[in-house]
Amino acid sequence: MNTQKKRMEWLWVLIVVIVTICIAIGLFFKSDTHAHDDEEKGHAHAEKDSKTADEEHDHKEGEAEHAEEAEESIHMTLAQATAQGVQFVPLEQGQINAAQRYPAKVVSNLDQQAHLSSGYAGRVEQVDVALGQRVKKGQILATIYAPELIEQQANLDIAVQNLALAKQDYLREKTLFDQGISARQDYLRANNAFKRAEIEVQALQSKFKALGLRAHAQGRYAITSPIEGVVSKKDLVVGEYVQMSDQLLTIDQTGRLWLEFVLPSQVAVRTQQKINFQLLQSDQTYQAVIKNILPEADATTGQLKVQAEILDQSVTLKPNVMANVWLASQTETVVVPRIAQSAVQQVEGETVVFVVQEQAGELAFKPQVVELGLRSSDEKWVEVKSGLTPNQRYVTQGSFVLKSELEKSEADHAH
Repeated sequence: MNTQKKRMEWLWVLIVVIVTICIAIGLFFKSDTHAHDDEEKGHAHAEKDSKTADEEHDHKEGEAEHAEEAEESIHMTLAQATAQGVQFVPLEQGQINAAQRYPAKVVSNLDQQAHLSSGYAGRVEQVDVALGQRVKKGQILATIYAPELIEQQANLDIAVQNLALAKQDYLREKTLFDQGISARQDYLRANNAFKRAEIEVQALQSKFKALGLRAHAQGRYAITSPIEGVVSKKDLVVGEYVQMSDQLLTIDQTGRLWLEFVLPSQVAVRTQQKINFQLLQSDQTYQAVIKNILPEADATTGQLKVQAEILDQSVTLKPNVMANVWLASQTETVVVPRIAQSAVQQVEGETVVFVVQEQAGELAFKPQVVELGLRSSDEKWVEVKSGLTPNQRYVTQGSFVLKSELEKSEADHAH
């Protein structure tokens, strides 16, 4: 009976253990299921937040692009545009006389230039001007100490003293001759000596005056400007020794510059013909008139040298600046999409024209980057290679006003 009782006890223990294990397993799987659900909910929430953030970012980008587009456009009514002289037309096809480009160089007018050197060899004692300085006629530019001048000054002093002695001798002999004491030949000898001494002094003084020397210069020679102009070349410094043959200074008269270029001998040009040219670093067009054409072509290259006087005055036009001369072809004419030259502007280093769109009853003017090609010989038209579509409206007059308004609005936005 005790054995049966023990068996029953072990059976209950076994049942309790099995039930405990089952309960533990159930709790474990239930906890894992809740964790998985929570993880899925977290992922879903994160995805929702990410989607919302992306939508907000896209919305902000759209607003920024819209604001940027609005800033790049100038809005006006038709009446306002007319009042400010803004005119626009659609892009059209038209004829352009093809122009050939030739390299050229802006130079000083050699007929209005002074090349200065020293009248004596010597040491540079003083330099009174700087490169690019404007000087007046007769202004002292530099001072040279020349030992040769000391000898010439001494000769002049001796000649002056001899003149004084000769004059005294002449006056004494004249007085004696008038009193009948001195012989006529003694009077004539004294008179001739006085005249020779006077002529010698006058000759030395004229030489000093011609060289711009002062009577008591003490060996110093002043280089003065023979014309009014600007110092364009200066090749001397204090302390250096210069020779009479050295070109020390160049003075350019304040006048028009010249344009020099060469052409093939078969290109026909004539004197007094007006031509257009551009500097290499600028789109600005300038005018010149042909003044000189060499009578013969170069024996080696077969080219003609041409000189033209520049008609425009600009701070960008300086000697030795490179340029391009445009000469129209007499035979070649092409039909291309063309716009008025007055429409072209430079905005932030790019070539643009202002295009026109209607928005909510207003006119919106926006700069459009374009690629240009051929230019007409009269500089009124220019070919558009890309950037505009057929019949697209663009501003022909008043583009500079729009450029100014655009720059003003960008400056206000920056503040």
